[in-house]
Order: sequence, then structure tokens, then C-alpha cells
Amino acid sequence: MRTHPLDSLPPAVPPAQGANETIRHAQIANVLVFCGSRPGVDPRHAALAADVGRLFAGKGIGLVYGGGALGLMGEAGRAVLAGGGTAQGVIPRFLKDWEVAEPLCEDMTVVENLHTRKAVMFERADAVLALPGGLGTLDELIEVMSWRNLRLHAKPIWLMGDGAFWQPFTALLAHVVAEGFAGADILSTVEVLADTDALAARLARP
Repeated sequence: MRTHPLDSLPPAVPPAQGANETIRHAQIANVLVFCGSRPGVDPRHAALAADVGRLFAGKGIGLVYGGGALGLMGEAGRAVLAGGGTAQGVIPRFLKDWEVAEPLCEDMTVVENLHTRKAVMFERADAVLALPGGLGTLDELIEVMSWRNLRLHAKPIWLMGDGAFWQPFTALLAHVVAEGFAGADILSTVEVLADTDALAARLARP
């Protein structure tokens, strides 16, 4: 079987800086959060999004997000702002016109399309956190994972959700590797965090 060009590159996550290494607070000023614009069936998901917002506000970590007022996105944005933290929203014009932009977020960038939104959000952040969500969340997550697999960035990517929300997703990644469509190192490009305590540890000061 022919070797894939990616297999000859250094690992997507260098051994000395693996996904499980504590990321120092000094290196992270802003975290990009992908999450649903719906609340989901399990009320723990919305509560988790609000907890993340409060954690960021307490630690002085800026939130970068899609700027929406609905679902988990709205919970995270309002929580960080209520705690005196900062939030940078990035929303496509057509969604703003649908009146789903968070009115409390004063730092709102309006872009022309979803592609630009993803690029702008990613550029402003030092790390990525995915909370439960739907197709938009999965689209955003897969894209930044793909960029990392191509060695275009080395930003940490974390997954967090109650009720083993991400277990089917990580099982799919393992299946893709087992079927020979990706190298085993894609499994280490994301880290599943158990709770906000684990996230706080990743953001701990030296």
C-alpha cells in the first residue's frame, strides 16, 4: 500500500506537547467556543455552556463565538458578559438579519458568509472548545481538526459535554483510522474534557 504524504510529516501533536499537556494561561487569551444554537434535550448542556462563560469571566479569558443569542451559544455569551468578561461575536449578515444576534454583545463583527466567519473566529482564538451542538458545530469542529491534521496550526482542541455526548464522535474517528482513511495521530488532535474543572486546569497559571 502506498504511503500517504501526511504519514511522512511530524505528528500533528508533537510528543512533547501532546493534547493532554496543561496549556499555560499565559499562552491563551481567547478561546473559540463552538456550540449549538439550540438548547438540546438535556438541560445539562445549557448549564454547562453557562458554566464555561462564568469560568472564562473569572479567569480573564475572552470568549470568541458565533455571536448568536439562541441555545448554548446564547447561554455562554450572556454568562461571560454577566461575569464582567469579554465576548467577541462573529456572525454572518443573513443570521443577523434574522435577528438571532446577541444584543448584549457589543463586540460583534458582521461578515458576509459562514466561511469568513469560521476564518475570523479561528484567527482571533488561541484554543478551541467544542460543546454539544448540531451540524454547524460539527462542521466547524471538523474543519479546525482538518487544518491541524494538515499541520496548519497547533492550537489545542477540546471537547466537553455531559452524558458522554462526544463518545459517538470519537468512536467515529477511531473507525475512520481503523478503516485506513486517516493516520492514528488524528485521535490525539482533540482531547475530551470531563468537566469545567478539567478545562480550568488547562487554563491554569504556571
